[in-house]
Amino acid sequence: MYSNPDDPRSEYEESINKLTDQITELFSKIHFYQALLAEKDHQITQLSNENHKLKAQIQDLTHEMAPPTYPSQQSYTPPPIPKPLPRSETTLIEQATPTFTTSTDPRINKRVCPNCGAMGFAIREIDDKSNVISYIPRRIYAKKKSCTKCRYEW
Repeated sequence: MYSNPDDPRSEYEESINKLTDQITELFSKIHFYQALLAEKDHQITQLSNENHKLKAQIQDLTHEMAPPTYPSQQSYTPPPIPKPLPRSETTLIEQATPTFTTSTDPRINKRVCPNCGAMGFAIREIDDKSNVISYIPRRIYAKKKSCTKCRYEW
């Protein structure tokens, strides 16, 4: 049967054929993207499971490697002072043990942090450039102390 180019039926059939081809092409694309989406969902579940396992491992390792806790210097309480002994026993003990004098000299304990209680070489003396003592013969600044452990300055 010969089709007439001006025949509206042939135009409709032609457009119907084009549209059905487009529909089948779009359905094939839909199936392709659905398969790709399923593959990506599978990868996501695998990676999230691996992530949970690694987080559990990290928690286990951090609990195992927790540093031991030591009492701080502030929580230290000195031993109680013993009661004085009678005079006769005191002389025997004084002869057996060397004598230590406790001095009230402020130079002995001058390096103690008032914030954390760190002592000795943990305390640094630095120039306080906001407080100038003298300009002649050169600038002389007041000193301030700084704790290297807690960064407190006084």
